[in-house]
Amino acid sequence: MSHKQFTPNDRYTINKLRDAGVVKAEIARILDFHPTSVGREITRNTDPSFKGIYNHLLANNMLAERRIKSKPREAFKNITEEVEAKIIELLKLGSSPDVISKRLKMIDGTQVSKNTIYRFIKADRINGGKLYTYLPHGGKPYRPKSDASSSKIPGRVGIENRPAIADAKTEPGHFELDTIFGKDQESFLLTGVDKAHKGVFIRKLLNKKADTVVAAFENVVATTFYEFKTLTSDNGTEFTNHAKISEITGADFYFANPYSSWERGLNEHTNGLIRRFFPKGTDFNNVSDEDIAKVEHILNTRGRASLGYKTPNEVFLEYLQAA
Repeated sequence: MSHKQFTPNDRYTINKLRDAGVVKAEIARILDFHPTSVGREITRNTDPSFKGIYNHLLANNMLAERRIKSKPREAFKNITEEVEAKIIELLKLGSSPDVISKRLKMIDGTQVSKNTIYRFIKADRINGGKLYTYLPHGGKPYRPKSDASSSKIPGRVGIENRPAIADAKTEPGHFELDTIFGKDQESFLLTGVDKAHKGVFIRKLLNKKADTVVAAFENVVATTFYEFKTLTSDNGTEFTNHAKISEITGADFYFANPYSSWERGLNEHTNGLIRRFFPKGTDFNNVSDEDIAKVEHILNTRGRASLGYKTPNEVFLEYLQAA
């Protein structure tokens, strides 16, 4: 007699033979299993809620869930408690399983594939865990917003005039800008992200007036080491004083085309990441500057696939050292 484990094909055969009225002893002979083993398989992997009928698909699922629940460490032998803690830490930073896998290998040589991490998260969810909620966009597809503003801005220079090097992503200083609306459009955030090193800045705005945005840029210049060469925004009236912003930052200011949010795709994506911490309906008047700074720090210290799994801060530092 063979002591092999039942395979999905074996369970399919059991299912069909039982439906045909074949007795357990004959099923065991056909599959080369002991009759007791066949009986145990049928008993353990028959879902009571399925009217006591053995079904090979349910049997496979029941076995998989039981193994996950009873032997989590055996199911993921290469995810030790230490590695699990690192995975959870990086998930909470908003990193994807792909980024986590590459970062673990980069940091200390730990090798856990992104598929294993996805399975680990799925197993946690089956057991009632919430790790899946940390996945980018909660596992839901991200839908960028469209640029609905078409206001006329004095001295406006279109994105078609922006130097090509801004899209080359070979040097720092080329930023995409936007504002995020809070509850009832009565509170706002100014956001900016560098196209090369993906460094982010976030500043709270008391209102959406152009002078308020200028003041926010004064703070950004005073509190960061970023170099500004070009700035690109949508056509919102909050950027009407773009000439003053250019004077403060030393950067040339450009405007994307109306209804063309993909022209600032990186900033759109970054705003989506920020929304994970501050969902729609958040009243930013009730959010402290410290909390906003904390989110900014998280985004700047999480690995990015587009950066070879380095963090924006690490890449920005490389630019500074090479200068």
